[in-house]
Amino acid sequence: MNRKAVHVASEIAPFHVGEEFKWQSESEKKSPEQIVSNGRRSLLAMLSGLIGVGITSFLGVTLGRYSIAPALAAVNVSDWVDVGTLDAIPEDKPKNLKVLVSQNAGWGNFTSGQSVWVTRKGEQLAVFTSVCPHLGCTINANSNGFACACHNSAWSRDGEHSGGPAPRGMDRLEHKVEDGILKVKYQTFRQGLAEKVITS
Repeated sequence: MNRKAVHVASEIAPFHVGEEFKWQSESEKKSPEQIVSNGRRSLLAMLSGLIGVGITSFLGVTLGRYSIAPALAAVNVSDWVDVGTLDAIPEDKPKNLKVLVSQNAGWGNFTSGQSVWVTRKGEQLAVFTSVCPHLGCTINANSNGFACACHNSAWSRDGEHSGGPAPRGMDRLEHKVEDGILKVKYQTFRQGLAEKVITS
């Protein structure tokens, strides 16, 4: 290759590079049909995402209401249950008895064991739940009556509040005696309130 050919090639090469660049730029330009197609794809992707979020939210709320809400809702039981024979309750000494309570949890019935305190003075009976009205700890008997070990609340033998942070006396339960069998209507009550309110 002589000098003249090299000189001509060096003058032509930039022209070819420019033409190639110009061709690539024009090929990258999108036609109106391509722009509309890409817009449709974006719209469909956004709609699909919104539909997915809607279905997930609906299923989450439905399943949450079915499985979690009944567990969080307070259970109120109003059926009469047997506590024990009247002869088994001593005179002037608190007796702790267990009762089996049938409860409806929203998704089905189940039986749970609950604890009650029974006091007797002659023919007079009193039945208390063993759940502390302060924060729900278990109430135990002591020499002065009843006490809660969690926060040192105290009650007399009659269930009257005598000390500690509990906002009220022990919660009394309705009871009756049939054929020598003590029956109780077990209920749950709201904690932290000065008045006794049945949970619903």
